[in-house]
Amino acid sequence: MTTGYTIAWMVYIAGALALLAVTWRITRSARREWRHLLLVTVGALLLTPGPIVVEEQVFLAPALFVLVLDALFDTLASASRSGLILLGVWLVTLMFSLVFQLLVRPKQNSG
Repeated sequence: MTTGYTIAWMVYIAGALALLAVTWRITRSARREWRHLLLVTVGALLLTPGPIVVEEQVFLAPALFVLVLDALFDTLASASRSGLILLGVWLVTLMFSLVFQLLVRPKQNSG
């Protein structure tokens, strides 16, 4: 089962990176700040792993899918676990994006 699990994650990550590339291409005319915000949001939603228990073993699955499926078929308490993970990863990546934007900000002409 671990070989299929690994292959599934590799395929999923390849697809998520392709979606990020499409997002990058679509937002090329947007302002830099909005572009970073959108890319960080899409990246956090697609690439954050969340825990899922199958036959008393813990596996990682995309947290967005775990959140939706737990909200539909399980309790909201189990869905909130994935939601908190997604929120935390999103906030941390937003902070890193803000620091990056401040460090590589283009110089303003003073004249």
